[in-house]
Amino acid sequence: MDSRETAPYPTSIADPEETRERKATTAIFLGMGIIAASILLGRFFAFIFPFLAFSIVMTLIWRKASVPWIFLASIAAATPVTLFRYQFTCNSIFALWFALLNPRYLFQLPKWIYVLLGLALMGLGTGAINWMSGGMIGGIMRQGTFAINLVLVPLILLPMIYVRMSESRDPAANLRGLLFCLIVPSTLILLSAKLFGTVTNTWEASLHTGSIAEGFLQYRLGKVTVNFLRTEVGFILAALICASTAVTISQVRNPYRLIAGACLAANAFLLLVTGSFGSIFASLCGLFAIFCIQVRTVSLTKVLASGAVICCMLGLTFVLLPPSVKDYLGKRYELRVTNADTDRFALWGRAVEQIFQHPEGVGWTLAVGKGKKTVIHNDYLAFAVSYGVLGGLAYTCFIIGLLVSFFVVEKNAIEHPAALAVYLAGLGVIVAVALNSITDHMTENRWYFNLILSIVWYSYFCSRVRPTMTIDEERMRDRRFENGTDLAKVNTGINGKVSIQ
Repeated sequence: MDSRETAPYPTSIADPEETRERKATTAIFLGMGIIAASILLGRFFAFIFPFLAFSIVMTLIWRKASVPWIFLASIAAATPVTLFRYQFTCNSIFALWFALLNPRYLFQLPKWIYVLLGLALMGLGTGAINWMSGGMIGGIMRQGTFAINLVLVPLILLPMIYVRMSESRDPAANLRGLLFCLIVPSTLILLSAKLFGTVTNTWEASLHTGSIAEGFLQYRLGKVTVNFLRTEVGFILAALICASTAVTISQVRNPYRLIAGACLAANAFLLLVTGSFGSIFASLCGLFAIFCIQVRTVSLTKVLASGAVICCMLGLTFVLLPPSVKDYLGKRYELRVTNADTDRFALWGRAVEQIFQHPEGVGWTLAVGKGKKTVIHNDYLAFAVSYGVLGGLAYTCFIIGLLVSFFVVEKNAIEHPAALAVYLAGLGVIVAVALNSITDHMTENRWYFNLILSIVWYSYFCSRVRPTMTIDEERMRDRRFENGTDLAKVNTGINGKVSIQ
């Protein structure tokens, strides 16, 4: 018998794996602690300074422990607090420390990202003649901050957080990161705000007659404000619906599917409550893309069964809605569908006029017009108005580039059920974003913006690698950890088969 069939793994391999498991679990608890502290303390210095110190210390300690640090930074993306006056999110602070300590990863990102960054920066420069007219110092500070948040963070800093996920060979761990670090914390915060938060803008919402006020509410949860304005929260709810659906319908461990299913029901309920028909349509398109790709990887019978389960869950969620919410949805349907409201076309027309008048860009803005300004309600046009034709091209190519990247992923990179779940999550989210950006602004809310793109980039890099661990090996490993089996007693044969002595 070949000695390779009976030789056990060296114990030196066992310890690092067990250590990584412990660190990953620790990262999740630390991340949830950050969220709890942000809710209790809010945007006060009592939270900001300790967080800054904690983030740089953990980056120094864990910058070489890729998965635990990425898990911690991912949960920070769900922290409902933005730092300082200009709204820097917590995960972008983690990314900044990492970029300063590990600049070599700046050169390991997809090459097309650098081209888009160049286009966006050129657009920012060409518009300087307009945005500096009101004062050079103030214009540089204001537009520089917007450029960091809306150009540098999505194109450079967020990818730098997740670029090392392409080295991961453990699809089950990747799935846990997506579920417990991105989907679950965000869902819990949004659901808690809706169920237990206090409305902070009652008077403003009352200006919208009847139950229409339901789509204009803000909630106070602890010492943070969670914005439930339908044009903002709809983006993140649509993204979470697509991501949780991808896990629910995949052939992964049942506890993961149950948790993801609960998140799906919660986010579907919240999206229906907001009444954002643009986000509802975008999420349905994301789900359609998920099921279409699933047909290529699993049997048609399983796809139909998954589709039936999801439809039943969504139908039951609608049936259980309060009568006031159903009345609100009816009014929204009448406005958007029955009456075929065309207000968006008028807003887009004004934005196009602005682009023709100032093709060089005017600096970051979401509104156009002389005198009374109107919101553009289209991120593609918003980037073109703000950063000129070059900036609009950069954002459009950014979305298209992510879409193409997900659609051309090699099948062998997603043959594992957990890898497929993560891939489908990213695909569904970017499809929803591409469509939702036509009618609203994902960029208006820094927290939602960074969280959505964190899910996309996490899934993107996880889908760039072929796992080396087979399904049988993964099941044996899980059973070993559950039963306390010593790794040194686990043998592997020349064919990759695993046995326990």
